[in-house]
Amino acid sequence: MDFTGKVALVTGGSSGIGAASAKILATHGAQIALVGRNEQRLNEVAKLCYNAKGLTPLQLRLDLTEEGNCQKAVEKTVQKFGRLDVLVNSAGKYAVGSLLDETTEVFDELTKLNLGATYKMTHFAIPHLIKTKGNIVVVAAAQYEKIRHGFVAFSTINAALTKFTKIAAIELATLGVRINSVAITVTRTNILSNINIESQEERESIYRVIESHNNMKILDPEEVAKMVVFIASNLCPSMNGANVCIDSAATSR
Repeated sequence: MDFTGKVALVTGGSSGIGAASAKILATHGAQIALVGRNEQRLNEVAKLCYNAKGLTPLQLRLDLTEEGNCQKAVEKTVQKFGRLDVLVNSAGKYAVGSLLDETTEVFDELTKLNLGATYKMTHFAIPHLIKTKGNIVVVAAAQYEKIRHGFVAFSTINAALTKFTKIAAIELATLGVRINSVAITVTRTNILSNINIESQEERESIYRVIESHNNMKILDPEEVAKMVVFIASNLCPSMNGANVCIDSAATSR
């Protein structure tokens, strides 16, 4: 895979799957624009990307749920590098909520970031991706296929992300732009910190419980990132509207 001369904009680029995708893309020669909210982690990922090929990434410390920031992320990327070839929509959070909650706060937060930011980033990136015949990769969760208490908002929004990918693919196909999604199960990222599980020891304990109770493997971000980069490459130019599931067959049981 060769991304030399190409520009990739990665949301959620300060950690997890976004960071791993940015590092692999940089290794294959891409110029990288990183979007995240944590400045320290953005700096760390940017250094790793620079060390890959000596290309300095653009760091964008932005909250994509705030009005205008999705457009700003795209515009600053194009201003810096002159083009856009790949958009990786990896920004997202995890939260537990129920229809019986007193408020709709969980649903509102997940809608704004997981679905809303993906939609808006795609919208603002399209004019530039048309010029380069580029593509978009959406990272979503596969758990929506199984019904569990506490996941009504999270599952609904991830189902919407998959549907969005398929519908957007039809709209963009005639313009030469591809969009595909990668559906994943639980991955070793910072996402558990959103439900106040901060320490690595606590996370690993929870991962072991999940693996034993659900007969599934916890994914490493690098494994998912390899698929993201493969899809973003030109190795399968006819792959469009696909939802590639990486879940150790967890959703098949």
